[in-house]
Parts: sequence; C-alpha cells; structure tokens
Amino acid sequence: MMRTRTHASSIKKRLLWTLLAPLCVILLVLGLSGAWLVQRNVENSSDRVLSGSLQAIGETLAMQEGYITLDLPPSALGMLENVDRDNVYYSVIYRGKVITGYPELEADQSTNSLESIRFRDGFFHGVPIRIAMEAKLVPQLDSPIIVQVAETTKNRRAVAHRMMIYLMTSELFLLLVIASLIFFAVDWGLRPLAALRRTVEARIAQPELDFASLPLKDVPQDVQPFVSAFNTLLRHVEATFDTLRRFTSDASHQLRAPLAVVRTHVELLERRAKASPEVQTSLGDISQAVKALQRLIVQLISLAKAERPSDGGALETFDLVECTAAASRAYAARAFDRGMELSFETDRERLPVCGSAVLAGEMIANLLDNCVRYGRDGGHIVIRIPDAQGRLEIEDDGPGVPAEQRERVFERFYRLPHNSDSEGSGLGLSIVQALGKRLGATIALETPASGRGLKAVIQFQCP
Repeated sequence: MMRTRTHASSIKKRLLWTLLAPLCVILLVLGLSGAWLVQRNVENSSDRVLSGSLQAIGETLAMQEGYITLDLPPSALGMLENVDRDNVYYSVIYRGKVITGYPELEADQSTNSLESIRFRDGFFHGVPIRIAMEAKLVPQLDSPIIVQVAETTKNRRAVAHRMMIYLMTSELFLLLVIASLIFFAVDWGLRPLAALRRTVEARIAQPELDFASLPLKDVPQDVQPFVSAFNTLLRHVEATFDTLRRFTSDASHQLRAPLAVVRTHVELLERRAKASPEVQTSLGDISQAVKALQRLIVQLISLAKAERPSDGGALETFDLVECTAAASRAYAARAFDRGMELSFETDRERLPVCGSAVLAGEMIANLLDNCVRYGRDGGHIVIRIPDAQGRLEIEDDGPGVPAEQRERVFERFYRLPHNSDSEGSGLGLSIVQALGKRLGATIALETPASGRGLKAVIQFQCP
C-alpha cells in the first residue's frame, strides 16, 4: 500500500522567505544603485583630472610674431600618470589643421563655438579613450583654437572594478549577517508555539483525554485568537463526549429493561407452560416489551442517521404538500383506532422547499407519532400549511407541554412527568430537532390559538 505524502508549508520557512525576499530585493537595488554611483564617481574624478590637464595646456597658448605658440608644461600631462600606466594623447587644432600633437586624434567640429569643456568617448588605434575638448579664443586670431587631451581608460576600469568587488563583498557579508539574525529571531519568536505544541502533545500522551482550556497568559497576543478558538473547540468536543457518554448510558438502560422483561417471562413460560391465563399474560408482556425494544432501536437508528455529518452539498428540492400528505395517510389509521380526527389543511397543490423528502417525512412522522401517542382519546390532530413560505404546523388538543419545559423536551430520553407511565423513550423530539438541523429547518413549540394542546411549527427553507 503506497502512501502519498503531503508537503505542508512551514510557518518558520514562510516567515524566513517573507523577510529574506524583500531584503534580497533591497540589497539588489542598493547594489545596482551603488554600482551606478561607483561608475559615476570614478568617471567624474578622472574627468576632473583630465580637465585640469586640458586647462593647463590651454593657458599657455599665445600669439607671438604671427605664430601660435604653446609652452607645454611637464605637469600638464604628468598629472595624468597612474599605476596602470595609461597612455596620454593631445592635439592643438586651428582651422582644422593640427598645429601640434597627434594628428590621429580627430576633433569634434561641433566644438568650434566657445563653450565649457566637453567630454566624449572614442578610440585611438582601436583602444578606448576618454577625450576632453575645449575651444580657446586667442587674441589676434579670428577663430578659436581646439585643444584636446585624451587618456586610455584602463585605470578607470580597474578602479571601478575594485570598488565593485568591495561593494559586492560588503553586501554579501551584510546579507549573511542579517539572514543569520533573522533566522535566530524567527526561531526565538516561534518558541511560544513550540511550547504550546509540547503542552498539547503532553495531553495526548495521557491515558485520559484532558479537555481543559489551554492557558493564554504565556501565549503571544497574535496567537491568542487561535488559541481561544481552539479552546472553544475543546469545549464543544468535551460537550459532545459528555453527550455521547450520557446517550450510551441511557440507551443501555433503556435496552436492558425490555430485555429483562422478555427474559423473566420466558423463564416463567418454561415453568408454567400449561397455565393458559398466565401464558397469555406473559405472552402479552413479551409482545409489549419487544415492541418497545423495536421502537427504541428504530429511533436510535433514526437519531444516528440524523446526526450523521452531511456531505456539504447543496440541498435538494421536494414537494412539502406531497410529503406531508403521505405522512398523514400513514398515521390516519392509528389516529382512527384511538378515536382521533386527523385533518390536513392547505390551499396549495404543491409547495417546493429545500431539503430531503425522506428526512422531512421522518420529522413529520415523529411529530404525528407523539400526537397519537400522547394526545387524548377522541381528540383532534390538525396538519396545516398556512402559506407559501415553507411553514408547516402540526397541532393537537392533548395535555400539551408546559412553557418552561419546551426546551428540555428536545433532550434525549427526557420525558414529561405525566407521560412517564406511557409508552415511549423520549427520543422523538430529539430526532425531529436533529433532522431539522440536517435540513436547515427550524422547529418551535407553541400554544395553539385555542389555548389547549400543543402546536409544533417547522420552518423549511424555500428555494
């Protein structure tokens, strides 16, 4: 036999993922923004050095004896030296002609107008370079002189790469530290739940089930609603167990009495089989006891069926008029035997309601059985469907039920004092109530308009 394992989610894992996922997103955003800032800072710092070299060259431009002169100071290009030994190039251009420098370092013609220093990227013999350009206006010249200084980008990339590595290492270390702290924090935060689990497991190990409420004083505030609901469930389970115990005890008592009568009279029959009057009396007692036992067993089975959990599906629809008429016909003969008049009053040929015709028929049958069994001889039983709202009334003119005991008569095996000598087990109304809950119907006991007897009102759900 193969077993399928269900992978239930863990609260601890959910909390860890809930906390770590946003943290990773935040660190990723910080890493991307940090990388952008690193790149910008490296570019700006290098560009400032490059612009300083450019300005140092431009300040030495002059016009002497009809010639453009340039006094290139050593510090102009020396400030660009670095550990990565980047190559430095420059050019001085007037009217598109290179006066000095590297002719391969072409000028951007859009820079002829006087403006601030501009930077651009380019290539020099296939090697990427960063170029700084400035248009300088020299006296006695009608056009500006374009000065360019270029530097290979090896040092820039190396500095940015090192800073990126430092940034990533710092973020990974920060992630590990925070993840470790979160792990221990979540574990510490869930300790009350672990203690609560151990408390419940300790009760399971006990030979007798303990339905006492779980303590709330050490339970975190967020878990208290769950524990309170669990305590409520424990109380319901305890009440169910108590009801089951009482039901078992009462049912056993009710079953033992008829069986004892049967056994006693059987023994009497065996000793005095020839005494005809005694035999007849014994046979009568046996018959009554067997009938009582049979009725009790039938009612117990009905009660078990009524309290069986439903499948949770939608209720069916049945005709209340037809169901009630069928139950009335079944009890008409019994009512006639006791001289009772049974009538069914309705002005409708059909009334659809929600539920099960079989269970509703059992409800009506139990109510009619009570009317016939406990009603007065020669009395009246009226079954009435007064409107189209799913209301059913069953009324008799018997001794009735006192108002203060109308709730108790729905308890199992409870019998009114004036009915204790009559046949019955006290399960009829319990079965009716259980069937009503199963059908989603309500039942109430009222006093008839005549002021005598009892009226049972069942309210079914209409589709």
